Amino acid sequence: MFKKSDIHTQLDLFSSPTEYFRDSKRKKFLKEDSWHNQFRKQVVMRVDESIFSVLYTEGNGAPNASIRVLIGMMILKEG
Repeated sequence: MFKKSDIHTQLDLFSSPTEYFRDSKRKKFLKEDSWHNQFRKQVVMRVDESIFSVLYTEGNGAPNASIRVLIGMMILKEG
């Protein structure tokens, strides 16, 4: 079953990725011009998931994983 990804995924109520970092690492993680934030904006968020909907049957099976995330991981792996 095809399910389009939410653009703004919500983090868990009780955890945040920034709580695991110290001050300098946290600042680097939150910077808008960091490579991972730019990769998300310039690559991952530009993936059109609707073209992959034909690969999934309607109403049958579990929803798909986020196509954007899967393609982003493949780009990083092969990159």
